[in-house]
Amino acid sequence: MADAFYIGMDLCSDFTQLSYYNDITREPESVSQLNNKETYLMPNILFYSTDTGHWYVGGEASEARFNEDGMIIDGIFENLESKDKITVEGEEYTYPELFVKMVKLHIDSFLYRYEDATIRKLVISIPEYSNRIYTLLSGLYKVMEVPEDTIEITSHLDSGLFYIFNQEQGLWINSVALYDYNADGLNYYRIDIARNKTPKLVSVTHEDYSSQMSLSRYGNDTYQMDVDFAKIADYEMKKAYISSVYLTGVGFTNKWMKKSTNVLCQGRRVFVGQNIYTKGACYRAVGGEYKEFYDQFFVETRENVLFDVGISLEDEKDTFVPIVNGGKQWYNIHGRIHVILDDTDTITLVYKSRHTEEEKREVVKIHGIPKRPNKTTKLSLEVEFENPTDGAVIIRDLGFGKLFPTTNKIYRKEFSIVWED
Repeated sequence: MADAFYIGMDLCSDFTQLSYYNDITREPESVSQLNNKETYLMPNILFYSTDTGHWYVGGEASEARFNEDGMIIDGIFENLESKDKITVEGEEYTYPELFVKMVKLHIDSFLYRYEDATIRKLVISIPEYSNRIYTLLSGLYKVMEVPEDTIEITSHLDSGLFYIFNQEQGLWINSVALYDYNADGLNYYRIDIARNKTPKLVSVTHEDYSSQMSLSRYGNDTYQMDVDFAKIADYEMKKAYISSVYLTGVGFTNKWMKKSTNVLCQGRRVFVGQNIYTKGACYRAVGGEYKEFYDQFFVETRENVLFDVGISLEDEKDTFVPIVNGGKQWYNIHGRIHVILDDTDTITLVYKSRHTEEEKREVVKIHGIPKRPNKTTKLSLEVEFENPTDGAVIIRDLGFGKLFPTTNKIYRKEFSIVWED
């Protein structure tokens, strides 16, 4: 019987990491390079070998370029907006096409290690939302020849939360600190948990220290980097009671932390790892969407939509019918419902806070539809978001079968919802 894997992928500009769920240990395991078992960071480069006619990716591409004739391709992320084309063995490729090929080859390089292996669920974690990258990854299921819902895209922040809350509860009994020190600089996230509210609330505070700490700023001066990080850590650790600290990013790979280690380890546990995001994505793949923990807690982040969008049936109970439910990243929220108008030409849109259940309403009048008998006008209502607070409800006239053909009219009702504290 073929293996079907839950896979987490951390897709960054320079490197990719993969993890898979081990059914025996019941934990995610990082995937090492085939040619280097000590390395889990797979370079985002491609190599086409004219000797074998094969494409290579990651560490295998790095090795093949020195042993075979062919063409190396890098800078794929940096050139996604470029209109340039790369010619390989007489065939032209755009950078977006090479990007998709690279991602597929990263996944295939793992699956090829097992006979007839398939994807049960793949969650791809990217540093932050990019419309270009999201659009390309959204079509990956076609290239991988899997059902559309097999692949999901999430963020580093979401993956980090999923990793943290799948650790033993004692590590997040109070607030949790996450430091991400990568090539762009240092970012700090404090995850606060309020259990005395209903629903229980998880909020994330973000501080951008990239202007103060970056790898290019220090060069080989790790002593000053240690001093500066210790000051930042001391300042942040005094703001809340921290149960545990997680350090991730290439900036933490070398052993330069001495003074800062003493600050971080005072009464709390500290973990350093480059695989937090890939393993968090793998946890999400296994658990579906925000399983047990997210059923108990309401999570507020800068990415999440904090309200549901729906309609009121305008009946005696004022029944609320959701079109979409909030509580996750705005770019991952999709939904559509069909309604049949009952002696009315209006629809009452309702925006309901998931935290307080406060509501905002607006009535939309449907213009331009020909007069039809009662209950013979069918509408489609769909919601799309531009960011966590702004979006639109798209209303389409579907007619009512052959008796009352559609007018093909489309109405767009934009909204901007901000809740007062």
